[in-house]
Amino acid sequence: MLAAIPALGAVLTGLAITGGLVGHMARDHPLATYGAFGLAVLAIFAGSVAAFALRDGSPEEGVAIYSGLGLVVLSLLFGVYAGVQTWGDRAQPSITLTPKAGQTVAVTVHGAGLRSSDHIVVEVEQLVRAPNDGGRLIWKPGQPLYGASLGPDGDGEISYTVDVPLPAGDYDDLGARAWVGSEPKPCYSRGNTTGCVRIHVPRQQERPQLAVSWETYVRAPRLLVHLSAKNLPQRPSRSMTLRVFGLAADGSRRMLAEWSLAPNAEGEFDRRLAVVVGHAFADVCVVASTSKLAPACPAPAEDGTVWSELAVPAAA
Repeated sequence: MLAAIPALGAVLTGLAITGGLVGHMARDHPLATYGAFGLAVLAIFAGSVAAFALRDGSPEEGVAIYSGLGLVVLSLLFGVYAGVQTWGDRAQPSITLTPKAGQTVAVTVHGAGLRSSDHIVVEVEQLVRAPNDGGRLIWKPGQPLYGASLGPDGDGEISYTVDVPLPAGDYDDLGARAWVGSEPKPCYSRGNTTGCVRIHVPRQQERPQLAVSWETYVRAPRLLVHLSAKNLPQRPSRSMTLRVFGLAADGSRRMLAEWSLAPNAEGEFDRRLAVVVGHAFADVCVVASTSKLAPACPAPAEDGTVWSELAVPAAA
């Protein structure tokens, strides 16, 4: 009984529970671990009482001895249970996403303590904001971007990194999951045992898209303008300047309309506007810019500015 703790140590050594694994056992199975060592201490105490505090051959000594032996057996059983459970533990994988230059993201997956038959499944997908049944906006998976099934090495470990290109699209967030076994529920709103990460990916600002056409079935020609853009920054906010000029045959010009437009909360424009031109002008010039407050038309080639010049339809 006085050797209860060495006996427990010998059992754990036989199970290859040594060094850092003892800490893992205490962390992952605290009740069984504390029970094993606590019962071993009680067995030592019972043996000390029988040896030094009770009369040899007395009934009390026999009770103390048998109680101590029972405590030793229970301690060893708890130790064996905790050791076996520790070897059966399977650490959950971890996954990280790191934005890189050139519209790519690095996906890194780590896993340890895997069996030879285990595989870590990895998924990277777009995330979009969509209302749930209660009308609250939540993250929902969009288009899948990458998937893999990774097997461990001879030590039961996985360390894997891959660069995933980001396609163009109306999204600003990515989600990635890594798991072992059956597929869990999405974890972007609430965490669970899945290795899970969500990151915001700054998207490249899209140059304005400008389309103009004539509406000629009315008495005076009317210019129809469709202006759109995506991924405009919110901080600092970026507005859109839209100008329409009338160009006379003698080379003079007149501003027919001017707007300073703000994007919506998602950093997007999608505006349709109409301008009555009439027949006083030979041409019109339309310019839109997110980089200039007062862009010229025609405009020099520069980021964030587009323009279009077209002739005014002749009178019928």
